Amino acid sequence: MPHVLDLAECSRVSLDEIGGKARGLGRLLEQSLEVPPGFVVTTGAYREWMRANGFDGQIERLLARADGVTALQDVADDALRLLEGAELESSEIDVAYRRLPGGPSVPVAIRSSAIDEDAAGASFAGAQDTHLSITGHREVRRHIVRCWASLFTPAAISYRRRLGLDHRGHAMAVVVQRMVAAEAAGVMFSLDPLSGDPSQITVESTFGLGGALVSGDVTPDRFSVDKVTLEIRSRVISVKPFADRIVDGEVSRVELDSRRAEMSSLADDEVLALARVAKAAERQMDRAIDMEWALGPGPSGRRHLYLLQARPETVWSNTPRSTDPPETPRASTSSAMSRIAFGMRQNTNRHPETET
Repeated sequence: MPHVLDLAECSRVSLDEIGGKARGLGRLLEQSLEVPPGFVVTTGAYREWMRANGFDGQIERLLARADGVTALQDVADDALRLLEGAELESSEIDVAYRRLPGGPSVPVAIRSSAIDEDAAGASFAGAQDTHLSITGHREVRRHIVRCWASLFTPAAISYRRRLGLDHRGHAMAVVVQRMVAAEAAGVMFSLDPLSGDPSQITVESTFGLGGALVSGDVTPDRFSVDKVTLEIRSRVISVKPFADRIVDGEVSRVELDSRRAEMSSLADDEVLALARVAKAAERQMDRAIDMEWALGPGPSGRRHLYLLQARPETVWSNTPRSTDPPETPRASTSSAMSRIAFGMRQNTNRHPETET
């Protein structure tokens, strides 16, 4: 099995080799949907690198003392120092990076794709790392290692324990994708994430990159679309006082003037284009899904839709219909549901490098 695969090859590859995120992107590409070009570094690369550096036993000893909040953080810090102490060398990764459109130093996003991440029965969304705006071969390889180290964050360790998963069988693939200079970004669900209503599609969006929506720092615009007629049922346009944008190769928070802040981040035709994609993806995956997306410069110069992630919806899909809705704080329900979908730990690298 190669240690690096193009995302287009991932729709039929075992989850044990590429993880949930890469599989989801592969299935989108199988539908000829627009996904930023990229590749996945397989779990085989992770396992071989860990064995070659003798890290398995050392991680085992670290995890043996992971008891309590302080100890969990100490273990995470020690695991990161341990793994970062050894360089990842891979001509396969270097060649795949050089082949990405955009030149030899194209900015990329580097995202975890662990075995159980984004699975139908569980979602590790937010437990492991994403690194944005990374350029150059050495920095790409270094941040792949940082993604691997995020297998041992306090959140990831605790979540595996809660699900009864053995960390010794756990491994991570890593997705590397060309960055999108997003003018708007967000999430969408092929149901209503608040009520579980399967007859509607829900789109949440904000200006710029998705980081402010993920963190809950901004309340997103929210659109409900009838899944059958593809008509907009309702819209709530929020005040969005700032946007995260790429400025001089870095992700920066930019204040918006009051007029812009009160405008919709999406035009109606863009909302409906997103809804059509969500409906098609749900049909292809044969279950409710949630997706991450971005609108950025396209070949024609107009805003172009790029899909960044697709995974099974895991809140309502795993909840019996007779039960009450999941508890969420009413004052920020919309942004809370966005964070469930988009992931809570999105790390922005501040080198002259990028992602949405």
